[in-house]
Amino acid sequence: MRNSIPIYKLYGERDADARTAGGFDATRDPENSTAEPQPITEPEFFHLESIPERSRLHDWHIKPHRHTNLFQLLYITQGSANISFDDQHFTMQSGHLITVPPGTVHGFKFSDDIDGWVISLTDYHLQQTLAPAPKLLARLDQAVCVDTVTGTTSAQQSPIDFLIHQLVLEYYSHKTGRMFALRHILGLLLLDIGRNTPQHSTTTRLSRQEQKTGKFRKFQALVETFYKQHKPLEFYAREIGITTTQLNRIAKDIYGMTASEVLQNRLMLEAKRTLIYTDIAIQQIADELGFRDAGYFSRFFAKHAGIPPAEFRRDHR
Repeated sequence: MRNSIPIYKLYGERDADARTAGGFDATRDPENSTAEPQPITEPEFFHLESIPERSRLHDWHIKPHRHTNLFQLLYITQGSANISFDDQHFTMQSGHLITVPPGTVHGFKFSDDIDGWVISLTDYHLQQTLAPAPKLLARLDQAVCVDTVTGTTSAQQSPIDFLIHQLVLEYYSHKTGRMFALRHILGLLLLDIGRNTPQHSTTTRLSRQEQKTGKFRKFQALVETFYKQHKPLEFYAREIGITTTQLNRIAKDIYGMTASEVLQNRLMLEAKRTLIYTDIAIQQIADELGFRDAGYFSRFFAKHAGIPPAEFRRDHR
């Protein structure tokens, strides 16, 4: 018996649980996979797999779950799917595409002739890709269903269908400039979906996570600006216009950790990057990351990484 909705993270975090529940996360086990050979790709960037590839292992039923920092697109090319989104239920057909923002509770029951694709990317990379188009990013904060067939004839291919087809071809190729092509095709795909999802359109809206996700995005932006200054949670909550309790609740729901843990993780990420890719002394790293002395930084790092920073650097160089 589950006491809470399963939360699946990205690229190996609770990946065994994700397979047990049938969730589309971005984890792979190439040695045990019977599907087509998997491409060499950047695990931090995005992941693509066919709908049958995972759902057939679970009798075509993906039980309700949610992801922390994962944005997904589900595109059906054949068959149908009964969808549950939070407290709403509806049916998708061939030619339908659905967006799944982080934190949205979703589940699928597919027909046995289902075919199509699941595209997964981190919320960070979604923001990075659409940074030049913030209005489009805001439109993808909501879960929506887009009918890509309406307005086309049987002889025509919709722009979304064309872009997904190109993405699949490039994903499973080994051509020169593959990652460059994937990033730009994915960017065009997100652009087209965003254009088909105006903020106040009659497109089916499936969830009301917009306000919560918007507040968390603002928190993330503030963290990027101030994490080296070690500002208290009260500062971030005040800037967003909520209480620290609300901030922690939103962070837990969207990201699966407290707001303090988000801040600590950002410091650790920068510390690890600096240790791996530079020769800067530990004392200087501590200064740049806002720690009062190298000893305090080393204790903080060892607490979260399990080893001191100097040892971490030796192990990862």
